[in-house]
Amino acid sequence: MLFGLLSAYFPPLNAEIYAIAAPVIFPETWALHVAAMTAGLVAGKMTHFVAAAKGAEAYTRRREAKEAREAQEAADQRRTVGPVRERLTRWSKAMIDVLDRPRLGPLVMLASSGIGFPPLAVVTVAAGIKRVSAVTFLAVTTIGCLARFLATSWLVSHGVSLGH
Repeated sequence: MLFGLLSAYFPPLNAEIYAIAAPVIFPETWALHVAAMTAGLVAGKMTHFVAAAKGAEAYTRRREAKEAREAQEAADQRRTVGPVRERLTRWSKAMIDVLDRPRLGPLVMLASSGIGFPPLAVVTVAAGIKRVSAVTFLAVTTIGCLARFLATSWLVSHGVSLGH
């Protein structure tokens, strides 16, 4: 659990690495360890979510000025980045823009936590700012992260057992 919590605050402690290592280090109890790590990660993400939600009012006041700057920066960036990166940036922004919608929002959160796109760190803060239900965020993020990490560990576990 501690590794997951720390990985929410310190990205070099990558939760995916833990999910890969758990079946090797804990061959009999890897699923329990991955579930505990996921609980820690989601708990850490919830603190980011709450902090973003609390800062939403200040964000709203500054948003108009920031959007004008970002529009200019985006125009400048389009001139310097390739078409693939520009397309990924556009898709990420479009996905984040729908976070507060009742059906699309949870799907974006599930994609983010389940496959990592758009990045969960970005979605967490954006969901807090957009005042997404904390219960919805917690449930969907837990399901997505748990599924991703268990699937990763399961693949490693079966690869390790095939090798013996």
